[in-house]
Amino acid sequence: MKAALDRAELIDKLRVQRRRLAEALDRFYSRDLPGDSVALQAAVLDIAVPIRVLVHHFPEKKSACLLHQVDPEYWKKPIRFAPVIATPQRTLPSGVMEVSVSIPINMTMAGGKTSFTRYQKGQKPQAKVPLKNWWIDPCWDSGTNKVSNKDIVLAISNKEGGAHVDGDTTQKYRIAKSQGRLSIGGNPINDIARLGSLIGIAGDELLEYLDDHYPESA
Repeated sequence: MKAALDRAELIDKLRVQRRRLAEALDRFYSRDLPGDSVALQAAVLDIAVPIRVLVHHFPEKKSACLLHQVDPEYWKKPIRFAPVIATPQRTLPSGVMEVSVSIPINMTMAGGKTSFTRYQKGQKPQAKVPLKNWWIDPCWDSGTNKVSNKDIVLAISNKEGGAHVDGDTTQKYRIAKSQGRLSIGGNPINDIARLGSLIGIAGDELLEYLDDHYPESA
């Protein structure tokens, strides 16, 4: 029987995954959106994998995420969460149906380079939710499709990484990938890279969560 790791060993593992996530985020935000799409996709995958290792708890298969091993109450602790929710459709007095679709992308254009605008601690509303809700509640509702951080992280780290992912998650992810196609200067932004905007936000929210609740992992 495999011996359980003591807390010091677990914190060492947590420190490694935190560093892995932080460095992946730095690489992702340094990419030019319409530039090297392969490098950008790789950067998105590099963010998704440590998030999965840290958060995705699957007791049915006797698979415990790292945060659960460190602290079984990890899923109750608060994390900043500001989902992108489209305005509900409505009928104007003229009888015209108004539909607003929110696209999860926040860009900076400077010096001929276009990149994602990175979330900074304190920039978002102060609302926080238990990490469990951050993981499974919709982080993006386009008005026609809802996806959670769990949907996107598992679909990218599993499906795009070459492994199996369940059909429901795959379908949500496939729809989300095809929504809101964008181009800059005639160069299309890769669908996976565009969804990386949500992955990037989730990664920085999780780093902030680790700083708040497990400062010894820094």
